[in-house]
Amino acid sequence: MKPIIIAGQTATGKTDAAIAVAKEINGEIISADAVQIYRFMDIGSAKPSREELRKIKHYFIDIKNPDENFSAGEFAEEARKIMDSLKKKGKNSVIVGGTAFYLEALVFGIDQIDAPDKKIKRFFDDVCDELGSFYLYEWLKLVDEKWSSKVNPNDCQRIKRGLSVYVDKLRPISSYFSKTSNVDDFCIFVLHAPREFLKKRIALRVDKMIESGLIEEVKRLLAMGYGSAVGLKAIGYKETVDFIRGRIATIDELKERITFNTLSFAKRQLTFLRSRFKDAVWIDIEKEDAAKVILNSSCCHLP
Repeated sequence: MKPIIIAGQTATGKTDAAIAVAKEINGEIISADAVQIYRFMDIGSAKPSREELRKIKHYFIDIKNPDENFSAGEFAEEARKIMDSLKKKGKNSVIVGGTAFYLEALVFGIDQIDAPDKKIKRFFDDVCDELGSFYLYEWLKLVDEKWSSKVNPNDCQRIKRGLSVYVDKLRPISSYFSKTSNVDDFCIFVLHAPREFLKKRIALRVDKMIESGLIEEVKRLLAMGYGSAVGLKAIGYKETVDFIRGRIATIDELKERITFNTLSFAKRQLTFLRSRFKDAVWIDIEKEDAAKVILNSSCCHLP
């Protein structure tokens, strides 16, 4: 059986679908989520529960501290090793997540990128510290629109990476992704939903995160010294840091800010997915049960 990729917008139930599918096909799950890689960040990343992690083996969950990086190239290389290992053991791979550069590196490949000059990197470090990620994001959109479409405007680390590569190599970082495609090596499914339907799901998820202790989780991360860590630039965490530090006044405003930013992110995800996976099986979760569609597909009935 080909490895299955379950991609899609945030809050479309990708994790639930992946677990249901993996149970039925003797599979294990490879997470393609750039926030769930971080330890101590469970609630805001919508990480699978401990019970779910016990039921089905997951990879790339809790592998890094919040101040560490895990590049698209590293993800693709390690994911392929895991896929090969599972195949040898007679198990099937289910790759699930919505991180664009992870999925693109795995399916389309990525060329080796030599480290940019340290002076250039320090320059963008200083600019980000002084003026913030949104200022640099506008620069990035000018020099590499394709890469900017995959990056969260809060994600200063990857914004700086794109700008540093462009200035040092005189070449957009998006051009390092291979033009050849390995799409035929996978069965790819994309979960999506109409905007208003998705907005309601996101708002409900944000409510649940706050009730489950997101603010307390972020306070613990700040107490551990991770206030400036790359992980805390993720949607949900950045806004909660602002709330704790008094830059957001009320819980309701915090919820509204996270919901708005998450919905904006979902729109960018959809743009990327349409451009790269237009020939995948698209599943409207308002109308269809994603797990049933996947399990009833020919992919799950071929050796």
